[in-house]
Amino acid sequence: MPLGPAEVRSAAGAADAITVGRSTKADVRAALGEAVVVDFATGYEVWVYKERPRDKAPATELVLLFDPSGVLAKTRIR
Repeated sequence: MPLGPAEVRSAAGAADAITVGRSTKADVRAALGEAVVVDFATGYEVWVYKERPRDKAPATELVLLFDPSGVLAKTRIR
């Protein structure tokens, strides 16, 4: 079954495919596809990907923070 918008098979696997301090927005989009994007007036952006739910487990999200230059600054799995 194909992934939906802003959906990844594994949040941990997706996080391993990108590099804090080096990956750009274009790199992440190429590796993971489109995300749900929240942009701030400061120039920072937060991108969110949801892990495809398995069984009855709660949904896991991969949250990415990009600095104003477009470089990945931080990741969090929640």
